[in-house]
Amino acid sequence: MWINLSVFADPEKTEKATPRRRQKAREEGNVSQSPDLNTAVSLLAVASVVYFTFGGLYKDFAKLIFVFSSGFSGSASMTIAQAMRYLFFAFSMALQWLMLVMIAGLVGAMLPSLLQTRFAFSFKSLIPDLNKINPLEGLKKLFSLRSVVEFLKSLIKIAVIGYIGYFTISGAIETYLGTSQRSIGSSAIFLGNFVYQLIMKIGIALLAIGILDVYYQRWEYERSLKMTKKEVKDEMKDTEGNPQIKNKQRQKMLLLARSRMMQNVKNAEVVVTNPTHVAVAIEYKETMNAPKVVAKGAGEVAERIKKLAREYKIPILRNPPLARELFKSVEIGEEIPSRLYKAIAELLVTIYKMKNGV
Repeated sequence: MWINLSVFADPEKTEKATPRRRQKAREEGNVSQSPDLNTAVSLLAVASVVYFTFGGLYKDFAKLIFVFSSGFSGSASMTIAQAMRYLFFAFSMALQWLMLVMIAGLVGAMLPSLLQTRFAFSFKSLIPDLNKINPLEGLKKLFSLRSVVEFLKSLIKIAVIGYIGYFTISGAIETYLGTSQRSIGSSAIFLGNFVYQLIMKIGIALLAIGILDVYYQRWEYERSLKMTKKEVKDEMKDTEGNPQIKNKQRQKMLLLARSRMMQNVKNAEVVVTNPTHVAVAIEYKETMNAPKVVAKGAGEVAERIKKLAREYKIPILRNPPLARELFKSVEIGEEIPSRLYKAIAELLVTIYKMKNGV
């Protein structure tokens, strides 16, 4: 007998899950884990606690019952208050033992779950989801691969537990009936050993099933996270940004940078041109280490720089080789390289002479 897995697979989901898809699933509490493994470890933890503590509990109860019965049958009768104290003590011991068993079972269930999910915890999984009560979604899950596998696992677990339970109980009955005149104490110990063996055998069987289920759950988890090619492309657009939106943002940033650059033209000492295509505005103050380019541009931008220079009454000098070199090699806000100091110095001298009418 075999199952054709392709029948249950979505033919469009051919791509592996992206890191973002995995992270989103983890944040929503969608992680891979095997409930069967959690149950098995919990049962084994409970069986271990029963094995190591039941004998001591039995001895304490035996002593308590002896004292309690002696108090009513002996010459010194036990008062109601004393009897209540003994009953309260017995109840406390039983409650402590049951709490220990419950804690062992809880820890045994939580520890493998935390290790499988790498300590993932999300409140989103606790939020009610209308899709969970949607009849259409319910039908999809009913005829899914997971439903088929879970049904087969349930049959296997019922068969295994039934087999173990039948032979363990049959053997215990034969052993118990084969031993004559059992005392209450020996019967209690026999019962404790029987319960321990039954739980331990079932736990080991479920542990084997759980280990296999871990691998299945991981495979099923990876399959459920698979994406279509369109989903991968859409995610890339969301992550990296839509090209059209990015282009608009780039244009806005360029306009903003250009606006700031134009505002800095008023601080320039001179604007060098080539003379029609390129314009470079140069700022220099005595406190500066070297002159720097505060604005530059070609075409329409160059014309705008020259227009602003005229408005601010900044000298515009024609020097095509220097203008082209500054435009090509010096970015806005950068200091002019030392190889151009001589040419810039000559410009500044010319400006000084113009201002002083020399």
